[in-house]
Amino acid sequence: MIRYVYQLKDFRSWLKGFSKVLKLPVVAGKIQIPRHMGDGYVMAANINTDISYVIMNFSLNDDLVFLRKKSSLYGLSLFFNQVNVSDFFVIREPHNTITDKSPNRSNIFLSSTNYDLEVTYSRNSRLKRVGIFFSPNFVSKCVKKDILLDLLVYADNRLRNINKEPITFEYRQLLEDIFSADFGSPLSHLLLQNRVLMLTEKFLHAFLTKVPLLKESGGLKQKDKEKDLEALKDVERILSNNKLDKFPSIDMLSKTAMMSSTKLKTKFKQIYGMKLYEFYNRNRLEKAKEMLQTGKYSVKQVGLNIGFSNLSNFAKAFKKEFGILPKEILKGH
Repeated sequence: MIRYVYQLKDFRSWLKGFSKVLKLPVVAGKIQIPRHMGDGYVMAANINTDISYVIMNFSLNDDLVFLRKKSSLYGLSLFFNQVNVSDFFVIREPHNTITDKSPNRSNIFLSSTNYDLEVTYSRNSRLKRVGIFFSPNFVSKCVKKDILLDLLVYADNRLRNINKEPITFEYRQLLEDIFSADFGSPLSHLLLQNRVLMLTEKFLHAFLTKVPLLKESGGLKQKDKEKDLEALKDVERILSNNKLDKFPSIDMLSKTAMMSSTKLKTKFKQIYGMKLYEFYNRNRLEKAKEMLQTGKYSVKQVGLNIGFSNLSNFAKAFKKEFGILPKEILKGH
């Protein structure tokens, strides 16, 4: 079994990590799968600093597991999938698992990177997938406020969305252009960027046509949505503050957001995919990991710095989050 565990920051970095797992080189932004392992290729590129894409057209002789670990900030991942499953397909997130043995999986799946997502393909499955990643910076600064909350709420449906969006004829034409592109052509990069952006545009256009229907069925009024989103961002900034030495009271956070504690907890979980304390704890553990990776601090110093007076509790929390003990990171220096 081949298992790739990663945090999605951009697809070029993702490709480098995948190449290490496969022990294959990245040449001109592309991994070529040799015959003894399977066949096909995986390539990735950046459109700009905030948008990147990956093209997968390959099969492997081993079962393949992609485990995307949650990140504290919400980027958006949009995948167009045309997968031929040889035996089985399993996709799971923290509260749901789908196992499927149907031979063809063709769908569009939008997800937020603020939760764990694990996908398993049986050996010899054919993966034809185009993925587009929008960074947290893009999501927070470039997406208009009037659709941001709708996108995040939609993404928070997680696996309930897995078969909602089919690959229609228009999508299939664009995907065929991508998969049949001549990578040796000097214009291939422009063609791929163009088709990737067209796929994104078509998906967002289709999504926006559905938003009025969602609003009519009980969605928040526009001004209320914007007000709630800004309030949640204020709470996020407080919980992400590296100088915060303990978890603020729910009462204080509720007053900051001008919401009841129940509404705050519900809305925060809906948008960020985790509870308030879980978000705070993940941020401080990420900070601890970064400090340890510098090799400049002891485990005790780091634990105390992020607010753990009991180092045993710090070690347990760290291992639960990252799968290793704090001291194991220091051993690498």
